Amino acid sequence: VREAVVSTQSTGEEDQEDLVDMAFANDDVVAQFAEEKEKIIDQETEKDVDLTLPGWGSWGGAGVAPPKGPQKKFIKKAKSAGPRKDAGLDHVIISTKKNRKLEQHLVRKLPHPYKNRSTFEREMRQPIGPQWNSVKAFRNMIKPSETVLDGHVIEPITVPKGFDKVPRRTRAR
Repeated sequence: VREAVVSTQSTGEEDQEDLVDMAFANDDVVAQFAEEKEKIIDQETEKDVDLTLPGWGSWGGAGVAPPKGPQKKFIKKAKSAGPRKDAGLDHVIISTKKNRKLEQHLVRKLPHPYKNRSTFEREMRQPIGPQWNSVKAFRNMIKPSETVLDGHVIEPITVPKGFDKVPRRTRAR
């Protein structure tokens, strides 16, 4: 009885494998990925640039013999970038390009309430949205620290006593 159950399970697994093979029969994803990676590598590698201009450095015109000997070429050599980070990995593309638009959103100095970088990064990693948190936790996270009822006047901040007596720093000359 057990053998019959095992044999039906194995045929079920084989049927599943056959279905997957049939569904992806014409898809060669690995080869497509390898081609895409090769194209990206070709685009990112710098190539030598030929800066020679035709006619410059030699006489030209009607009746002039072509120059004898090899022509001098002006070629700007490409910098060697060194090995890529994904050179040994066939299943990964690692881009080392800097995103200029993203740089303006990076934090350069640690914001005020944070004492060290790890606590700031931990706070920024935690999503705030209601999709990731319960409704109660979401409301607590977005609740303002100070609340004022409508129509109430907010008094301006006054200078504390003795503040004007503190000497201000002056630039040293």
